[in-house]
Amino acid sequence: AAGTPRVERLIGVWRAEPARRRGRTVVLVPRANPDGMHEGMRGNRRGVDLNRNFPARNRRERATSGAAALSEPEARVLHDVLVRFRPARIVSLHEPLACLDYDGPGMSLAVAMSSVCPLPVRRLGGRPGSLGSFAGEDLGIPIITMELPGSAARWSSARLWSTYGEALLVAVAGVPTS
Repeated sequence: AAGTPRVERLIGVWRAEPARRRGRTVVLVPRANPDGMHEGMRGNRRGVDLNRNFPARNRRERATSGAAALSEPEARVLHDVLVRFRPARIVSLHEPLACLDYDGPGMSLAVAMSSVCPLPVRRLGGRPGSLGSFAGEDLGIPIITMELPGSAARWSSARLWSTYGEALLVAVAGVPTS
């Protein structure tokens, strides 16, 4: 929930300062789980954890991961965005682990982002059926999971931006991958 105001703020910055994009195509999905956002829960209305619903090689069949990979419309939308835009890098916003996790070749980007925000780089490892496992490990796209602290859900949009906004701008600018 805390990530949504940051994405909305980022949209505002890019509209006001288009030079920040530096000729890049930036695709933002501010509400990947609208049901969860509305209901204050991790899963969607069907109880599926969307971040376990991707067709990653490490996917496990569980009730909370959906009937099949991409069985949920929200996960299909994100998958379709990946296929259509073929991103050079991905940043996913989560809570509450207070770190920059990376999958695939994302270490140097995580380090660059960490240099401008208080989140340490911590490799948590790909979770079964997650976006990180699918995009990072299977497709080789650098992906950063920007985990905010749990307390960030109570912060103002201005505080979130002043603390983490520069790291998002670094992610857009990009760095060589490792």
